[in-house]
Amino acid sequence: MPEIANYEEQVYAGVLGKVIGVYMGRPFEGWRKPDLVAHWGLVDRYVAADKGYPLVVTDDDITGTFTFVRALEDSGQYADTPADFFGKTWLNYLIEGKTILWWGGLGMSTEHSAYLRLKQGIPSPRSGSIELNGPIVAQQIGAQIFIDAFGLVAPGEPQLAARLAEPAGSVSHDGEAVNGAKVVASMIAAAFVEKDMGKLLDIGVSVIPSDSLIAQVHRDVRTWTKGDGNWHQTYDRIVEKYGPHIYGGACHMVPNHALMVMAWAYAPDDFRQAQAIINTAGWDTDCNAANVGAVMGVKVGLEGINRDYDFQSPFADRMLLPTAEGARLTSDCLQEALYIARMGRKIMGWPDLEAPKGNAWHHFSMPGSQHGYMVEPTDQGMPGTGAVRNVQGPKGERVLQISFREVAPNHPVRVSTPVFAEPGQPGYAIVGTPKLYRGQTVTLEGRAKESRGSASIRLFARCFTGDGESNVSTDMQLVHSEPIDLDEGESFALTLPMPGERGFPVKDIGVEITGGPDAAGSVLVDTVRCSGSPDIHIPDELPRHKGGDVLGWVADVDHVIAKFPQDSQPMTYFGKNEGRGVLVTGTDDWTDYTISSRFTIALADSGGLIARYQGLQRFIALVKTADSLKLVLNYYGETVLGEKPCQWEVGDLHDLVLTVRGTTIVAHLDGREVLRADDDTLLCGGAGYVVERGIAGFRETSVTAVRDG
Repeated sequence: MPEIANYEEQVYAGVLGKVIGVYMGRPFEGWRKPDLVAHWGLVDRYVAADKGYPLVVTDDDITGTFTFVRALEDSGQYADTPADFFGKTWLNYLIEGKTILWWGGLGMSTEHSAYLRLKQGIPSPRSGSIELNGPIVAQQIGAQIFIDAFGLVAPGEPQLAARLAEPAGSVSHDGEAVNGAKVVASMIAAAFVEKDMGKLLDIGVSVIPSDSLIAQVHRDVRTWTKGDGNWHQTYDRIVEKYGPHIYGGACHMVPNHALMVMAWAYAPDDFRQAQAIINTAGWDTDCNAANVGAVMGVKVGLEGINRDYDFQSPFADRMLLPTAEGARLTSDCLQEALYIARMGRKIMGWPDLEAPKGNAWHHFSMPGSQHGYMVEPTDQGMPGTGAVRNVQGPKGERVLQISFREVAPNHPVRVSTPVFAEPGQPGYAIVGTPKLYRGQTVTLEGRAKESRGSASIRLFARCFTGDGESNVSTDMQLVHSEPIDLDEGESFALTLPMPGERGFPVKDIGVEITGGPDAAGSVLVDTVRCSGSPDIHIPDELPRHKGGDVLGWVADVDHVIAKFPQDSQPMTYFGKNEGRGVLVTGTDDWTDYTISSRFTIALADSGGLIARYQGLQRFIALVKTADSLKLVLNYYGETVLGEKPCQWEVGDLHDLVLTVRGTTIVAHLDGREVLRADDDTLLCGGAGYVVERGIAGFRETSVTAVRDG
């Protein structure tokens, strides 16, 4: 197919539609229509605040959608990714009991059941089969709710989208569940070029057997829609013939898919009305609204999404994606859309696009995009006196406009975006690592558009901090750049090195505007960039949240504890009762660096250091076993890159150093080089620790860049 001129913008609209649907429907997931109508009437707006819920939450619909599609790139085979690799992707990014899924147990949660099959060595697609899991469990809703991105990477190619959706959905589902997933993916793919809803629905059912139950659902609901002319009446028909009481399990595909067809049919060109119908209809509201929103987003575009209601700015594109890899915990809709579009271009054979604004981290290059920047409340808890919106810049480029008024030294306007999410928020578990670390510098470029009175602007970073030498976070610390006076029409650049003493992570970055009592105006932010390499030094224990969680590290372990009574110095011990556990930090921007530590094995089959971590199945490790020291490549299986006999006494601390530079991997023990290997499989990723069936400990953790020369 010829290249679609506005492909990236349509992907962005589809991502927005997906996320908006989740944020719309999440506060009343599982409610029935009569209760929703009695409480709100028509649910055509965000109601999270009515229930005392935050709008932006972790949710399996969002995290699964934007994680499982990574199989296409991770395999390196894109549209030709083998069916079993989709299951391997689950094992790479899922931490059992913590990330992405509803961990409801074998036979209750379809996804958990499939994960247990994968863990037992049963590959996909058999892991999700009716043969193993039965017709009720295998035909719940999950295959549909994770599938949208497989349509976004196949623009204008619904058959290709269906072909990708089948193995992706079959990791955990079978039968009608996979049929529903193929319908959704193919409709999204077709919507890039076809804007007639009737034709999109026809295309959706064309990719599944005509005698399937999902195909019959489509025929019935569309017939009822034409005859009824009232969605409430059609809803009653759906309840009678396809209601949840007819199908078993916690959340069956068929009833919920029927509601989606109803919403598309009754609101073929109206994003808000489609959301109102699907949310007011009830049942699995966040899942249903998300799938409806993804199709509608691509179909109506960015203008259509916000035509009658501002869906976008209340959450400023913010997304939370907790996975075992960790670096994408805090993300935004535009970043994820461009990642998906890059994969789509590979699959379609289209040329890569130049990265926006010279590969700036935040570039605001799509209408409405905010990269998570929002006005903060004041220090007194009142609404901030600023405003944020995406506008067209002086040269036609998109920029972020920050307006301010009523600023004073004790009443600043702060606009920030998260780089790490604090544990303990509502929703699924918060698991992840910060975007920024000590050793890196943030640079913001912009200009003063309007200025009245005396005002200045400066960057800030908000960092967790301990009490003295404590490793427990007791407060937040604001670190600022030097202020710059705002002069109308003048450009400015702000730079700020990131804090992070003792390993405490940065939580937010942003700008702070202060001035005299009559100061008012606006600034245009063009780009935000990040430079530098990590320079992390943690003298003893890892930093912890006041709630007990390790801060800024992914922990797939059973316990993390402080020193034992016999230890003369503070330590961090971590353990895994069965199998392999990891404790890691960092991002996929980390390339050439050294991780070093004083390390001990208390009682474990093996343990050591990790580098270039990209998930539970993808990392390089230096491990001490009972009688040797090994360099190991873990890449969906273990390859020993080098090994040397080695004995040390249980409980003794030894200096371990693992350096990765280009394709060269070097290990040092107690100041001497002991192993060296060359491998180009993994060239970037985070760092940390690994333990196999047991407990190990460490102190004096450092991660530093490898310098030229």
